[in-house]
Amino acid sequence: MNHIIDLEPKDLWRQFASISKLPHPSGCLDKLRDYIIDTARSHAFVTLVDQAGNILVRTGEAPVLCLQAHYDMVPQKDEDVNIDFTNDPLQLRIVGDEVMATGTTLGADNGIGVAAMLALMDSDAYANILTHTPLEFLFTANEETGMQGARKLSPDWLRSRQLINLDSEEEGVLMTGCAGAVNMTASLKYKMDTVIPQGDAAVLITLTGLQGGHSGMDIHLGRANACKLMNRFLKHVVVGFEARLGSFTSGTLRNAIPREAQALITVPGEIVDEVIDEVRYYNDLFREEYRQVEPNLRFSAHVVQLPGLLIPEEIQDDLLNAIEACHDGVWSMGEGFVDTSSNMAHVQTNADGEAEVLLMVRSMNEERKRACASAIQSAFLLGGFRVDFTANYGAWDIEKDASMVQKALRINPNLKLDKVHCGLECGEITGIYPDMQIISMGPTIHHPHSPKESVEIESVKKFWNFLLNFLTSPN
Repeated sequence: MNHIIDLEPKDLWRQFASISKLPHPSGCLDKLRDYIIDTARSHAFVTLVDQAGNILVRTGEAPVLCLQAHYDMVPQKDEDVNIDFTNDPLQLRIVGDEVMATGTTLGADNGIGVAAMLALMDSDAYANILTHTPLEFLFTANEETGMQGARKLSPDWLRSRQLINLDSEEEGVLMTGCAGAVNMTASLKYKMDTVIPQGDAAVLITLTGLQGGHSGMDIHLGRANACKLMNRFLKHVVVGFEARLGSFTSGTLRNAIPREAQALITVPGEIVDEVIDEVRYYNDLFREEYRQVEPNLRFSAHVVQLPGLLIPEEIQDDLLNAIEACHDGVWSMGEGFVDTSSNMAHVQTNADGEAEVLLMVRSMNEERKRACASAIQSAFLLGGFRVDFTANYGAWDIEKDASMVQKALRINPNLKLDKVHCGLECGEITGIYPDMQIISMGPTIHHPHSPKESVEIESVKKFWNFLLNFLTSPN
């Protein structure tokens, strides 16, 4: 592991190395859950587990503060990496002054927060802190798939009324607010066409090499969305080259900007070479358009065996037109921050005659969130889709003169106060505990939700020292 466990603070990195050996993508948390529970109970701490998989650990009868982190991670990998996220460990490595995983997401989001909590619980060096400052440790489940754990918290579970969320991603910045969000699913059912136009040839089109990233933290960076780029080309060849659509797949999770896409089309055999030339042209076009942000973009095609089924022409037109009309990216800006955005995260058609598009809308403002979601809904309703809304949660905000904020500023007067355009669980928790005072902090994490994810080693040390100072300083 390139001596990850020898980094400072050693207790935290040792726990992070242990976490990385245990599979913990969203929905597959049994092994890490057991590890957390075993660690807590080995010190005779009160340990509770609810039906959603949330874990609450108390180190005393009257806890004054809760530390909170989610213990699931986003499973993303490079195309050429062979890993089963439900069974295989992550391969950690030190690259310069950062820690990364080899070809996969690192899980620093939110594994560093989890490791910090485990280090406090499990090391004799910090027993005195827990004696004088009784704490609650809240490990929430399945945050990355709609904050499923946080939204199912019982309102009488937590005893403390101050909470530090450890899921921020910029050291030296104290988060005092986050966007709310809503998940959208557009779906359509139809009967597949069994008649393939006579003389057609099949072409498999592939888009790879995009950076992707976190749909909240990175949405303003102008990175390409694989769903939208592939759809742009597909509509072009449908209109100009009589293409028929066999399948279209792109993206994975709602909160990850899609990095890859693949589509199968048929075109008249006599123009198949023209279509492949058109793919080469669009490869150059896309690379030129995104030359500043997508240096590894690759758009390619090759002839394959004819499929047995095609999406009916009227359905393919409705699908491509709806995706084309759908907003993706920044919707509106605040004062120096993204206010409202949407991410087209996933497109999937299948041989059973089903199309599904997953989206997420984020906003610091409830009305603008509704307006953006309504515009997207309209585009898909016009195409005959069913549109469902799930996991709707509000924004979170804490006043600058709140006692926890002022305490943090006394410890480090150079702290920057900021709001983040992503869905921290703070919004869900304040909805359940309206009198809970919450701040959020963390180390500097780059490219979360992508295989380029990394965490700055020095920032972890600074984050850890600040957390210890906060726990041991008077209010």
